[in-house]
Amino acid sequence: MINVYEAILADPTYFKQLTVRDGLLVNYQCPQMEEWVDLYSHLNHIIYTVGGKKQLAGSGKSYLLTEGKLIFLKKGAMRQGKFFNVDWRTIVFCVPDSYLQQLFKEYRAQSVLPLLPFQETDPVIEISTNNITHAYFYGLLPYFTQQPPPSESLLELKCRELVFNMFSHPENTAFLAYLKSVSDYSKPPLTEIMEANYLFNLSLEEFAKISQRSLTVFKKDFAETFHNTPGKWLLQKRLDYAQLLLTSSQKNINEIVYECGFESTTHFSRVFKEKFGMAPLQYRKQLTSAE
Repeated sequence: MINVYEAILADPTYFKQLTVRDGLLVNYQCPQMEEWVDLYSHLNHIIYTVGGKKQLAGSGKSYLLTEGKLIFLKKGAMRQGKFFNVDWRTIVFCVPDSYLQQLFKEYRAQSVLPLLPFQETDPVIEISTNNITHAYFYGLLPYFTQQPPPSESLLELKCRELVFNMFSHPENTAFLAYLKSVSDYSKPPLTEIMEANYLFNLSLEEFAKISQRSLTVFKKDFAETFHNTPGKWLLQKRLDYAQLLLTSSQKNINEIVYECGFESTTHFSRVFKEKFGMAPLQYRKQLTSAE
């Protein structure tokens, strides 16, 4: 699994980047060659599409990013699809929860929150924009090539401007609801992190990093929350979803293995047979013949 934040940091020549406290402003044209690639990040991403298009998929939903679209991508894993012969150019603000919590606290101190919707578990929140938003992002582009680079204090002012503009738009209540939920906890709730990401082949170390815990604390908190080990819980959830796909879709075994986060077809076939007493295709045929 590719940590997109670390991949960006490792190649500052291709990914034009500017440091903003614990976050990062990035401008790049996506280098993806594969049709689909699995990515994850322990930071949230505010993503603005400057040109082209890109597809994201996660938690059973897909999202089309086109020119002028702004989204908030929660920390965690995501599948990214490529449109061949179409470039995707973007500006991304990689930002930790702690930074957003601070700004949200300031916003709440000076504004009355509107009635907020129920907090959804979707990995992507679409952000409503206006002419000011679009002008803001195009106004950022010269900063990435400016010499000497702009000061970090100036960049922080620009990032605060963006986030407060997102706060103040009357249609961005889902974004406010998410930040309120983040601010209510010192660490992200494990139930939310695991339910949103269990279909991705993340290591326990990667789950721990997304949940802002050490591996030791992650395992301890997991046992207290789920009364199970992470490995057993993940296997059960993935097998349940694989069973659903076998009975309700025409996807082949390789597609099911990929969508359910299993390491390989061999591993999937073995653990499926151990639980259900027969191989996956035999299970599907038996159900089909019974109908």
